[in-house]
Amino acid sequence: MKRKFDLTYLSVDSIQEGVGSSQITPLILGLAERGMTVCLITFEKKQPPKEVVELFSNAGVVWIANEFGKSGAIGGISRLNNLRQITPDSSILHGRSDIATAAGILSGVNVLVLWDVRSLWSDQRLLIGTSGWNNLTARGARTLENLSAKKSVGMTTLTAAVVPILQQRHKRIPEIREVIPTCVQTTKFLPSSMPRGQVTCLLSGTFNNYYDINRTKQILDELRKSVDLRVIWARGGESPAEKLGVGEDLIVTASHSEMPRLVKESHFGIAICKSDNQDSLAAAVPTKIGEFLASGRPVIVSRGIGDLDQMLQGTRTGCVVDHNDSLQDLSERLTSLINDLDTPDRCRALAMQHFDMEKSVDKYLGIYERMRLQTH
Repeated sequence: MKRKFDLTYLSVDSIQEGVGSSQITPLILGLAERGMTVCLITFEKKQPPKEVVELFSNAGVVWIANEFGKSGAIGGISRLNNLRQITPDSSILHGRSDIATAAGILSGVNVLVLWDVRSLWSDQRLLIGTSGWNNLTARGARTLENLSAKKSVGMTTLTAAVVPILQQRHKRIPEIREVIPTCVQTTKFLPSSMPRGQVTCLLSGTFNNYYDINRTKQILDELRKSVDLRVIWARGGESPAEKLGVGEDLIVTASHSEMPRLVKESHFGIAICKSDNQDSLAAAVPTKIGEFLASGRPVIVSRGIGDLDQMLQGTRTGCVVDHNDSLQDLSERLTSLINDLDTPDRCRALAMQHFDMEKSVDKYLGIYERMRLQTH
């Protein structure tokens, strides 16, 4: 490919699944709308539908959709090698997570590389028990993190909490860096008053082994003692589980385009993660949290997820629960938030401050420019 792009965005995530449709697609379209020439390279598990192909084409984005291939370490190496060979010439290369970033660095293309730290990837894979993942493969994956830290010009993280951890791990991390949390299309997830009737908890999206299902069940069981509670799980189509076993009253399979309505019809969301690896938790911000807050809905989260402790405490937008906390007063705290007519406005304001997609697009443009200026 002889054309030189302003930006090449590399991702091993499919844009047809939850993360891709909620995060990558609106970001790429936003950058294109602001005048950037963009090449998007992803790995897809199924044939891209015509409407998605046309969406990028009409925006002037060149989308190279590769076949995902095998899962596990062998598949990961194959995708890294594939990316390394097909990365086109561009001014900025944006690597989504460690594999994509390392592939860009190893491509031999003379380009400024942005390391987009989506998680502490090797730690997270161990924590969730990814098939074929062990201490040996985790050490191998850490070499990609080391390379990304050493050779990237810029770095973005989802949280401020992970930056000291990365500084401790590596002799060098990029000086040009920005905290850009999980982004939400706040033009689609709109605030509204609380719905009437039975209190509804919405479990949103895929719940892998990163989440603490047992603790989630404990919390919901405790709420049921004093709240007339209805629990709905809106599972993603890619979710391997058919049920969670937390007492769901209804399970539906929903695309990301259906989530704004489902969140609007609920009273609160919940995301309880395992506490086994606090470093890994420090890097995380589940997309669903931003979507609930943007819709004016409070959330229940476990302590230690990214920067959420600081964001939620004192703003009356949710409840932070430690794994050792008594749950006796949780129902009272949650009910107070649901019945407070100002809760939707407070939640929306917090989301607009931290999770708004449009502001995030501008932040990415800003860090790209800082990277370019450093070379002059």
